[in-house]
Amino acid sequence: MRSPIQRPFVAGAVLLACAAWCAPGFAQTSGGWGYADLGALDGSFMGPVSPASSGLGIGKSFTAGGSTGSFSYSGSSISDLGALNGTSGGSYYVNAAGQVAGQSYSGTGASTSAFFYANGRFNTIGSLGGTGTYVTGLNASGQVVGYGNEAGNASTHAFSYSGGKITDLKTLGGTTSAAVGVNNAGQVIGNSNIAGDAASHAFLYSAGTLADLGTLGGASSSATAINAAGVVIGNSTLSGNSAKHAFEYVAGSMIDLGTFGGTNSTAVAVNGAGEIIGNASTAGNGATHAFIFADGKLTDLGTLGGTNSYALGMDSFGDVIGLSNIAGSTVQHSFLWSDGVMTDLSNIVPGATNFVANGINDAMQIIGTATTKAGLVHGLLVSAVPETEGFAMALAGFALLAATRRRRGC
Repeated sequence: MRSPIQRPFVAGAVLLACAAWCAPGFAQTSGGWGYADLGALDGSFMGPVSPASSGLGIGKSFTAGGSTGSFSYSGSSISDLGALNGTSGGSYYVNAAGQVAGQSYSGTGASTSAFFYANGRFNTIGSLGGTGTYVTGLNASGQVVGYGNEAGNASTHAFSYSGGKITDLKTLGGTTSAAVGVNNAGQVIGNSNIAGDAASHAFLYSAGTLADLGTLGGASSSATAINAAGVVIGNSTLSGNSAKHAFEYVAGSMIDLGTFGGTNSTAVAVNGAGEIIGNASTAGNGATHAFIFADGKLTDLGTLGGTNSYALGMDSFGDVIGLSNIAGSTVQHSFLWSDGVMTDLSNIVPGATNFVANGINDAMQIIGTATTKAGLVHGLLVSAVPETEGFAMALAGFALLAATRRRRGC
């Protein structure tokens, strides 16, 4: 695990202006956290699926006329992508170059068309012969992965799209497969039925070869994420198929990450340092707690006082966001876990409630949604950096922190 970074009073904030649907401006909570309102959404808002070096967010919004538009958020401004090539849909993945991948729908019962947006232009990804194509990943070079219906729509196959060409990744011998992610080296992970469709296994597609990652002794496995070094994480049943554990697949071997004494665990994300987050049941299966796995050790992140917690995302330095019950309640609050401390994020923005964190990046920008007093769902960006005096000093402190963290190789 990384060496702890001394953040003096993680209380100051860098405030980012927002454009398009909200007036530019800065705001700060009484607790010192900074936030920017990204405007009204319909709830389809995501942060980075894997750790990113810059603030990334994507989603869709409704215009005054009721039609659907799509946008990407680059960390400092919102870019309106305009109307989608259909009646509804949204952008789902965006990279640091501002390229976006998503899908649109032309109407009830009609086809779903995946798109790749670059240089101000929508490019239709095409199909594998059927009427639906769905996006599940995008890397830094603009390679898109997902799954599409085969001719007749009886099955789906994983695909990779790059340079204007869609490639069928086939299956592990069964009838269906689907890609779930791609790293910057072009390695694709996903899941496929094996021969006879008796079970589904995780796969790694690399250099034109589709490899079965196997299981932890049970019938099935599933991949969830891959990092730049090709470390794959996922979940697999154990012998007897009565339990499912999180796994790490590296150098041709699948490693069981275990649990906190309970039956099951799941892996959610892996960063460039090989740190893995997920969730595991406690002894007696009385609760589920978020974990971070690093240096061969499974660490319990605890809760906000309640019974359960769930990890959702992480940055390159091992900072984790997720959800946790509070004491005496089943209500879940968003949290930030950093250097061993869990902070409640749910009510840090004045006038907004139910803040749900969706992603965190290496600048410690947390992106998500919250409900306003009027009952509208808005996208919010929350930032926390070492305390500074004034906005200009905050900007300087932000840059210094990022540079320091990079130099330390945390």
